[in-house]
Amino acid sequence: MACEILSVKLCQLDERMGKLHSRIHMSETAHHSQLRQEITALEQECAASELALQQELQLSRSTYVTVLAKSYEEMERVVKSARSRLQTMTGCCEDPETCAEAKLLLAEYALDFANQAADRALLLAMDAIDTERLRQEKEERSKL
Repeated sequence: MACEILSVKLCQLDERMGKLHSRIHMSETAHHSQLRQEITALEQECAASELALQQELQLSRSTYVTVLAKSYEEMERVVKSARSRLQTMTGCCEDPETCAEAKLLLAEYALDFANQAADRALLLAMDAIDTERLRQEKEERSKL
């Protein structure tokens, strides 16, 4: 069961990473107006995705998910605060080159954080699979 759920989530992640990859490449060749449209569309997608996750967390009855939901809310507050401060900093850039470099640096670190999150998700997935295997082995031994 754990493997099936994780396989579905992995497929979703693969699809997201594929979109991320193609959107970054498209952004490198797009005109300003096309890029603005893509940014607006992605902002809407992100907002919808965040809302769906928040609703999913709130609807769960699991005490584990309650802890995750509270942690997620805290992280959202921290991220919004950091985003606001960073936007203020990059908005004050008088030199367009410096501003572009700052935003590129932020994007680079955001991708680094995403990689780290993926690695942590992998560790959690492997631990869940291992725990499931141990449970199955214990069941099999008890039947003998």
